[in-house]
Amino acid sequence: MRQSERSIRRNRVIEELCGRLCVSIKSGGTLVVGAGPTGLTVATELIRRERPVRIIDRGERPHPHSRAIVLWPRGLEALRRCGAAEEIVERALPLKAGNYYTGGRRVARLVFSGGLAGTRYQAPLSLPQRDTEEVLRRHFEQLGGKIEYGVSMRSLRQEAEKVHVGLGTTSGTADEEFSWVVGCDGAHSGTREQLGVEFEGQAYQETFALSDGECETPLAHNEAHYFMSPHGVLVVVGLPGGLYRVFVSLRPGTDQSDLNGLVQEAAQQRCPVPLRLVGEQQSGSFQVNRRVAKRFHEGRVMLAGDAAHVHSPAGGQGMNTGIEDAQSLGWRLASADPGTAGVAGVRAWAAERRHVAQQVVADTDRQTQMWMLKGWRRRARDGALGIAARTGLLNRVLPPRLAQLALAYPSSGTGVGMLKPGVRLPDEKLGDKWLHDMLNGNALVLGFAVDRRETGNLPVVRAAADALAQQWAAQLGSEADVAIVHSGAPDMPGDLLDETGQVHRRFGITGPALVVVRPDAIVAHAERLTDDIGR
Repeated sequence: MRQSERSIRRNRVIEELCGRLCVSIKSGGTLVVGAGPTGLTVATELIRRERPVRIIDRGERPHPHSRAIVLWPRGLEALRRCGAAEEIVERALPLKAGNYYTGGRRVARLVFSGGLAGTRYQAPLSLPQRDTEEVLRRHFEQLGGKIEYGVSMRSLRQEAEKVHVGLGTTSGTADEEFSWVVGCDGAHSGTREQLGVEFEGQAYQETFALSDGECETPLAHNEAHYFMSPHGVLVVVGLPGGLYRVFVSLRPGTDQSDLNGLVQEAAQQRCPVPLRLVGEQQSGSFQVNRRVAKRFHEGRVMLAGDAAHVHSPAGGQGMNTGIEDAQSLGWRLASADPGTAGVAGVRAWAAERRHVAQQVVADTDRQTQMWMLKGWRRRARDGALGIAARTGLLNRVLPPRLAQLALAYPSSGTGVGMLKPGVRLPDEKLGDKWLHDMLNGNALVLGFAVDRRETGNLPVVRAAADALAQQWAAQLGSEADVAIVHSGAPDMPGDLLDETGQVHRRFGITGPALVVVRPDAIVAHAERLTDDIGR
C-alpha cells in the first residue's frame, strides 16, 4: 500500500510538470535555468530557430525589482537580432551625456549621443530591468514559449550525450533528460554550485543602496550624473516617465533600516544642487562583487550572465554582457550537433565569453576604484579627467569602450583592413539599409566589389561569395546568406549600395574581398581576392 501511495505521489509530480512545461518530458532539447534577461534571450534564440527549449525559474512570478537599467549599443544589437529591440527602444529614455563631479564642481562631461561610429544606436538607453524582461517575456511567449515559474533544478548528472536533471515543484521532484542545460540563475547560481565551479574573485567593502522614483532636482533628466566625494559616491540617472534612479555607496556597517533616509542624506551631503526624493520610492541595497567563474561550461552544461560573472555597476555593463553571452550561445546551440561533436562549439563559446567577462570585470573595477580615490590620487584623477575632456580624448575613447563596440575575441587570423576574425562587424548605413539588416539568423558572406581600377569585378566577387557561403555553412553549422557591397545599381536582393566607396574606405578595404560573418555579427574569416580577378 505504501508503495502504491508513493507511486501515486510520483505520478502526480510528473503530471504537474508535464502540464506546466512547454514540450514533452522525452523531448530532450535545451533547459534554461533562470528567466531573467540572459535566460530569456537564450530561450528566444532557440525557439525562434525552432529548437525545443524549456525555461524554468524558481520564483513564483517575475522579479519586481530592477538592479540594472542601462542598455548599451552592443547589447541592443543582440536584442535586435532576437527581434526584441524595437519595443525596448520605444519605451526607454536615451541618455545624452554623463557628467563627472568632484568637490561640488563638474570636472568632465562625456557626450554619448551621436558619438558612436558603426552602430545605429547612438546613445545608451535607460530602462529598468523588469521592463526589459517584460518585453523579452512577451516576445518569447508570442513565439510559442512558456515560462515555468515555481520550478527549480534540484539535481544534475551528465552523460556523454545527455544531462539528467531533477526538476522540482512544491509537490516533489521528477527526473528529466536534456541535450543541454544553460544556467542563467544569477550570482548565487545553483547550476554553478551543482557543477562545483569556483566563482573566483572578491567582494567590495562598500555596500550600495538605490532608490527609484520621483525627484525634485535641476539635474538634467536625460543625462547621468556621477558625484565623487570624500563621503562616497552618488549617481543620479534619469528613468522613463520622468523618474530618477539615485544610487549611493554606504560605509561598511551602516544601519540600513531606513534606506530612503540614507539615500536622501547622501544626496544632501554629496550633491551640490538640490535633490529631494518625492513620494513613493522603490529602494534596495546590495553588496557588489567582482567575480568570474573558473569555467563557463562543464560538458553539456553552460553558465551565462551573472551565473558566470558579476562586477561593479560602474558603467552599466552587467545586463548587456549577459544578453551578449546569451545571444552568442543561442545560435551555437541551435546549430550544434546534439551528439558529442556539438561540445566543441560550446567550448569555443565559453573561451570567447570568458575572455570578454574578464575584460569587463577589470574595466568596471578600475572605474569603481576611480570613484573611491582620496587625497593626492583624487586630485590627480580630477586633473586627468579635465585634460581628457578638454582635448576630446574622453569622448573619443570612453563611449565606444562602454558600449563594448571595440571588444574583440582572441583570434590568429589576419583579416582584411579592420575586419579581422574575432571583431564585431560595424553596422554601417548603406543606402536605405543597415549592414546588420542582412543578418537574419544565418551566417553571412559579404562580398566587397568596389574597385575603381576594374569595372568587371562584380560577377566574379558574386561567384566567389556563393562558393565561400557553401563552404562556411558546413563549418558553422548554419545556413549562410550572401550580400554584395558595390557601387552600381543593385541587381540582386542581397546587394548593398556603397556608391562612393565610403564604407570600403572606412573598413580599410582597397580591393575585392570576402568576409564571413557569424550569426552574432562576429567576423569569422576575411580574405582578399587575387589581383588578377576578372581578367
